[in-house]
Amino acid sequence: MKKIILLGLSLLVASVAFGQDLPTNPEPGKCYIRCVTPDVWVNQEVTVQVSPAYKKLRVVPAQYERETMTVDAKSAGTTLEVIPAEYATESFDIVTKEASQSLIKIGSEKSTDTETVTVSDASYSLRVVPAVYENRDFEVVVQPAYQKVEIVPAVYETRDVVITVKEPSQRLEVIPAQWGTETVTYTKKEGGSSIRTTPASFTSDYESIEVKPATARWEMSDTPAAECASSDPNDCRYWCYKGIPAEFTTVSVQRLATDASFVKTPDCADGSNSSGEDCTGTYTKTVMTSPATTRVIDIPGETKTVKTTVMVTPPTTRTITVPEVRKTMSKRVMVTPPTTERIEIPAETKTVTKTLYSNETTRVETSPAVSKTFTKRVMKTPPTTRTVNISGKSQSLTVTKLVADARVEEETVPAVSKTVTKEVLQQKGGLTTWKEVDCELVEYQALPINWNLGSATLTAEAKSLIDTRLMPVLNQNEGARLEIVSHTDSRGSKTSNQDLSERRAQAVVTYLQAKGINSSLLVANGFGETRLKNRCADGVSCTEREHAINRRTEFRLMNNSGK
Repeated sequence: MKKIILLGLSLLVASVAFGQDLPTNPEPGKCYIRCVTPDVWVNQEVTVQVSPAYKKLRVVPAQYERETMTVDAKSAGTTLEVIPAEYATESFDIVTKEASQSLIKIGSEKSTDTETVTVSDASYSLRVVPAVYENRDFEVVVQPAYQKVEIVPAVYETRDVVITVKEPSQRLEVIPAQWGTETVTYTKKEGGSSIRTTPASFTSDYESIEVKPATARWEMSDTPAAECASSDPNDCRYWCYKGIPAEFTTVSVQRLATDASFVKTPDCADGSNSSGEDCTGTYTKTVMTSPATTRVIDIPGETKTVKTTVMVTPPTTRTITVPEVRKTMSKRVMVTPPTTERIEIPAETKTVTKTLYSNETTRVETSPAVSKTFTKRVMKTPPTTRTVNISGKSQSLTVTKLVADARVEEETVPAVSKTVTKEVLQQKGGLTTWKEVDCELVEYQALPINWNLGSATLTAEAKSLIDTRLMPVLNQNEGARLEIVSHTDSRGSKTSNQDLSERRAQAVVTYLQAKGINSSLLVANGFGETRLKNRCADGVSCTEREHAINRRTEFRLMNNSGK
């Protein structure tokens, strides 16, 4: 009985509240939608550090390179090398017979000459008294006087001459250098370091973030109250102010327990460190204790006696005169010229041959000195010494050079953050109003989107259809809720059809949210193949056109109560 009374009271309160909230002065045939000003939510992004910043240490080991080091196993030194005296064989001439002169008699030269003499002078004759002529004698020189020369020869004698055939010289004798040994220490490996790192350690943790705070809203019961007196079951439904719990998301995070660290230890032993391998080594080196020297040894010269002829008295000459030779000739001479008419008579001539002798002379003919060629060994340069560098003997030792010591490269790994979107109530709604709407909009209207087979992705054409068909409806009915539903035909499994219809409806809602429509005013529902509009259920043969009727997307305006 108490339950019936309480139920009656609750229905009465709900009826009064609902009745008082109905639109005032409604017009017949008009449709009204109950609009409750929605809570205005905004999305805020919360950044959660899921992994802290920490150091990551990377050891770059010491870099060594093997080198072959050449060391002096024997010191370079010098020794003396004798450069022997340079000898040359010189040819020299000894005059065994000095140059002299001899006189050669140049005899008189006999030559024949012709001379024209006048044997009859030119004359003239008279016609009346002829000329008177007579013969006369005269002398002609047919050989002039000249001189003869007699030669007195030169006088010679033989003498002894001492000559040097080898000059005195010197030679050097080398006293060799003295050598010893010593032990040398070298660094066979340069000391480096080894580094051992300890990586950073973490602990796992969780962090809860409220992505949507707790809220409440009025909701109408789905079923009318029992014993409802009204013919309209909606009059018997009651309203409940139901709380909506907050929504949380859990993010896994890591906490830094200890950061990375490292320990550095030397690689090999030195004077201050006794651990590790020995860095030094030794080798034996030959060194010169005393340099090389020299001493000089004299070599005497050599002589030889030779004979030579010398001119004591040069040759001379004496002159003998030869007298001239004459010849007597006769000629006709006009004694008395004619006294009358004179007739010219040419002179008569006669050619006389005469012998001419030149004077005898002498010419000096030089007899060259007679020489004999001897050879002698002559020291051109005395013996000397030159310093000869003795190349040091080298020994190859393999040493390990430290190119770069071990080091730690520190890399800071930045903190990793995750951004979580949560809803924050910006403005509280709840005011109830009634708004007149087109009656067609409270019923399901077709949204003719041509979905690709099996796809829930909006094409550019589908987005354009939403912009031109749905956005004006929402803008003109501000505060009204919009339901998007999608259906499939009966082909395929029920599960896949249900999932596909839900994804298609949600794709439209997601696009509207991106356009700035509040998510609290949008509802997405998928019904799969549960609301077929014709007979084309499973097992029924239908045409493609009949199946297309069931494959549809629709929308309608609905009350904020969800109806």
